[in-house]
Amino acid sequence: MKTKIIKCIAITLCALLVMAACGRQSPQEEEYEPQETPVAQGYTGIAEATEPIIPQDTPAQDGIHGLISVVEYGQNRAYIMGSMHVGREGWYPLSPVAETAMDNADVFAFEIDIGAEGGQCLCTPETCECNCDPDMYECICLLMEMMHLSPGVTLSDFLPEDAYEAFGSNLLTFGIEIEALSELRPTAITELILYQIIAPSLGLSAEYSIDMYVFNRAGALGRPVIGLTDFNDHIAFIAGMPDEYQVATARYFSDLQTALDEMEELALIYENQDIDALTQMIRSGLAEAYEAFVEMEISAEGLGLARYWHYTVGNYRSTFFAHQIADLLTQTQEPTTFFITVGIAHLTREVNVFYTLGEMGFEVVGLY
Repeated sequence: MKTKIIKCIAITLCALLVMAACGRQSPQEEEYEPQETPVAQGYTGIAEATEPIIPQDTPAQDGIHGLISVVEYGQNRAYIMGSMHVGREGWYPLSPVAETAMDNADVFAFEIDIGAEGGQCLCTPETCECNCDPDMYECICLLMEMMHLSPGVTLSDFLPEDAYEAFGSNLLTFGIEIEALSELRPTAITELILYQIIAPSLGLSAEYSIDMYVFNRAGALGRPVIGLTDFNDHIAFIAGMPDEYQVATARYFSDLQTALDEMEELALIYENQDIDALTQMIRSGLAEAYEAFVEMEISAEGLGLARYWHYTVGNYRSTFFAHQIADLLTQTQEPTTFFITVGIAHLTREVNVFYTLGEMGFEVVGLY
């Protein structure tokens, strides 16, 4: 059961974009009046295809579609696509519908502003205390600070003895001595290992992620790039996990082979666009954690970790992104078409972006 908890967390980690960028301040959330077109009866939270808004001569669907769907409000339109934040070169081009939607987009939006639309906010001694390169983005510097434990504290001080030993033992399977990372938070360590060891070992990289492909398409089209959330909010989720969950992350961290197996399974499911399997994987994680707790295979601490990732990192952020998308649709005065990319988990969990938009009265139309 321990590996099932790690799988649930790994999926959510892949739904958190770890790219250096400075944030764009998120608009305030507001209440929305339902549109004249009602939400379809029996709405399941995943959009079902109806009459496509993409031109009718778009080629047949091949390639990754990421559950691409469209939402309209007045003269504004938002295409919403689910991404994976690591990928392989062979995943591109995307589905013709996704490619056409990008061609038609006026503005591209991501979970955070990976294009630093608001300026480069370079690191200076006045704005950043860490000893960093003066040409480094301030936000990278801030992220580096949040990745570290408090000054003078090491993992051997921070973690209970059993958690420290378990974490160190599993880190050794990656060829890493725990002492070499003794000043970093456990969540920072697992994040670095995910992107620097596990993904590359499987031929996956952030360079070939869906996000970077879409970002590069935006650049080629000369379109502006914005973020759905402020960068400070993002790094708070990445590195600001409460201490008890930091401890649980260390205790339930898995060995190299388990981590490779879990990531490869996730990548293949996404590559094959097996949405049913992905949805089941995401939605079963918390239930399996409860089952493991009842069977005394994990502690209350392990269950708390699963609940944190499920509700706080998963459901809350999915709802937040939906409200930001609603803001873009309802508050943008000039007719605008947005192409929005968020982690696929935010479109397939029980409380997801599509479901929340539907609850607010928007009609979500699937194009896949």
